[in-house]
Amino acid sequence: MRTFPRGKLRFLLAAGTALSYIPSATAQDADAASSGGYPGEIVVTAQKRAERLIDTPQSITALSSDDMSRIAARQFVDFANTVPGLQYTSQGAGTSQISMRGVTSGADVSSTVGIYVDEVPYGSSSAFANGPRRALDVGLFDIDRVEVLRGPQGTLYGASSMGGVLKYVMAKPSLTEFEAKAQAGISATAHGGTSYDASAVVNAPLATDRAAVRASGYYSRDGGYFDNVVTGEKNVDRGKVYGGRLDALFTPVEDLSIRLTGFAQNIRREGGSYANIGLDGVPVAGYVDQAHPLDEPFRSNFRLGSATVDYDFGDASLTSVTSYQENKTYASTDGSAVYAPYLQILANIPAEAVAINELARTRKFAQEIRLSSPTGRTFEWLIGGFYTHEKSLLQQVADTYGAGLVPMPQVNAVTAEIDSTYEEYAAFGNVTWHLTDAFDVSGGIRYAHNRQKFTQNASGIFVVSAPGSTSSESVVTYLANARYRFSRNVTAYARFATGYRPGGPNYRVIDPATNEPSAATYDSDSLASYELGIKAETADHTFGLDLSGYYIDWKDIQLLSPVAGVSNFTNGPGAHIKGAELALTARPGPGFAATANFAYNDGYLTQDVPLLGARKGERLPNTPHFTAALNADYVLPNSDLKPGLGATLRFASDSTASFDASPALRQYDVPDYVTVDLRASMSLGPVDAQIYVRNLFDTRGQLAAQTVLSQLGGPAQVLILRPRTIGLQLSSHF
Repeated sequence: MRTFPRGKLRFLLAAGTALSYIPSATAQDADAASSGGYPGEIVVTAQKRAERLIDTPQSITALSSDDMSRIAARQFVDFANTVPGLQYTSQGAGTSQISMRGVTSGADVSSTVGIYVDEVPYGSSSAFANGPRRALDVGLFDIDRVEVLRGPQGTLYGASSMGGVLKYVMAKPSLTEFEAKAQAGISATAHGGTSYDASAVVNAPLATDRAAVRASGYYSRDGGYFDNVVTGEKNVDRGKVYGGRLDALFTPVEDLSIRLTGFAQNIRREGGSYANIGLDGVPVAGYVDQAHPLDEPFRSNFRLGSATVDYDFGDASLTSVTSYQENKTYASTDGSAVYAPYLQILANIPAEAVAINELARTRKFAQEIRLSSPTGRTFEWLIGGFYTHEKSLLQQVADTYGAGLVPMPQVNAVTAEIDSTYEEYAAFGNVTWHLTDAFDVSGGIRYAHNRQKFTQNASGIFVVSAPGSTSSESVVTYLANARYRFSRNVTAYARFATGYRPGGPNYRVIDPATNEPSAATYDSDSLASYELGIKAETADHTFGLDLSGYYIDWKDIQLLSPVAGVSNFTNGPGAHIKGAELALTARPGPGFAATANFAYNDGYLTQDVPLLGARKGERLPNTPHFTAALNADYVLPNSDLKPGLGATLRFASDSTASFDASPALRQYDVPDYVTVDLRASMSLGPVDAQIYVRNLFDTRGQLAAQTVLSQLGGPAQVLILRPRTIGLQLSSHF
């Protein structure tokens, strides 16, 4: 067994950064020690087993709860743009599409990033519940860490993780200590409303070392900052996110643990978070204004129950994860810019406005079981099996309005009900061979088979009913790593990995131009990734570096090709993506830490795609060529008040929302932006206080754009950087 000198310092990751340290210890110490690490070291579970972050042969960012608190993060969008290689589009909580390393076609058919709550996969693997635009937005209170795994994870995490995995690791119940925490905050946004939040958690051992329960709840209200100049309503994107978790942990015998978790979260919003900006870059009214006649409410209910059982046999450990979840959303979209003109031109109907009302629901059962060897042996192995059964329902109804917004119930533009099921069986395995104490190689393989059923009951001007259809496919994904440890603090690696998304039946849509129905099916797509990286820090932990470079070959890209505003799927030829990520950390003296994150990405099509108006060599959407995030924090040492100051500088270069000549998803150029955040903190007895200013200079940065409703030249829907926001956060730990 390899041995290293025991460390006495705690390692952690500042927001989106390489390894750094502070002189304290946490509950993670026990996990580190039990997994072959040492007290005070950050441990991640990216490879389905606990291991030191610096030893993991892939590019990972781990954000601790302290990191989230430092930047006052409440939702995904609060931390996402500090993480290298992570991109997103969003219209508010519950309506985000996530991608990594540029693996996106703009409006994705299905998810390219797997989202996990602990070890439970979230959402549907199919394309029939609008899953890619409904990424889980977990309330970040009482979270242990977020792990961002960049690059394809198809071998261990399966379908729809070809870009990477976003993993929310929740705080575990403590079997030994009673704990209580409370947190509250308030903030005011320029040109917008007042926001506030409150949260609390209690951990109570029921029987020391045998049973404990942890209960938490949170509530946050976003005051919004977008106005609708047509209706005259202010802060239309205001909303709230609230939920809670109940987590019970039992260890009836020394080698057995049973964890039962229930998680519920609701999202309520009055409208979407976007500005209407013309395709020429000129706002219809203002940079925080919308211009449409109808309301766009959004509601989401997420429920999750899971049971995780771990048993250590000595020569092997068994893990079983059983879960059931339901995700139900209701959204109303003002589709007037597309549907009203189509109705006027094609059907001679004097429509002035059209609302697309959507109900999407997915019920998902998942079971994973795996057996793994202890760490520290010449051969380490892991084998497992996975099963999921998903049943989804998607209902869409178009409500048409005439002059004066008078309802026109006699007009049936779209009435559709889509029933679908997705079932998958998979077997996977991974083996690592330690050829020397410093050098090892590993390989993995996953075989997956899925079956899908699809029924389209529809009527209206733009859609037709389709008979029930089925599809099935078998896919094999691979993984190969080589890792060399120059020392305990320096690791280099080479990684090859593959990933895929399932194909399946297709929506049947009538093309108004040809009066012909769309294609009945679309195919799966896949990619292969080649990556080199090095992770290092100095012996005294003062400086750290995490550098990776990658090349991705993406084939048969799944593409969204809307017909008259109705979704339809097709496949494109392929794309190549190359890029690099660099994270630096410096702690030259007590109380001071500085970090720098950089990412470069160049993704482009390998052939023309005439259907989408895309040409060979054209860049992939939604991904800046270059991003940077610089952080600096100083806490006065040896002071009971612990006064601190911090700042963050973020930059993103320009990007595009689509392809230049696309007739359905019109092109919009997203300009570059720079923003600065400031923060100050102090401990006042049992209360920690923080004052922060986000977007200090009130920059109108454009983060991302969507043009699915711009087919006839209407404005893009652009997510604008939140205007200057000043806030106060208070927390206490008992």
